[in-house]
Amino acid sequence: MAARMMLLAVAALLASPLSAASLADPTALPESLSRAPAAAMLEARGLAWVRVDGPRSIAWYGGTTVRLGDPVDGGRVSAIREDHIVISGKGGRRTVYLLDHTIRTQSRVSRPPAR
Repeated sequence: MAARMMLLAVAALLASPLSAASLADPTALPESLSRAPAAAMLEARGLAWVRVDGPRSIAWYGGTTVRLGDPVDGGRVSAIREDHIVISGKGGRRTVYLLDHTIRTQSRVSRPPAR
């Protein structure tokens, strides 16, 4: 009986040979971690940091440093503040905030004051 069980176990092992190529790499990152996260891509596009120093102010926007007057995204950097930068162009002014990565657009059309 034991010999028969052993013979069946050997036959089962030989019937489906395992190769190293068919096994998953135990040191590989899970697929969810191996892709670039959306937050990292957003940070590369957004505002990462600012240094306010009057006319020598500088910011990291879109993966590069920008200064007052530099061209970016179809406009120019018109202001660098402690928590945001302002980009002015033909379409109006856009404010890009440091923490929440939202862009707020203000059109050039002036609105009448509220009464």
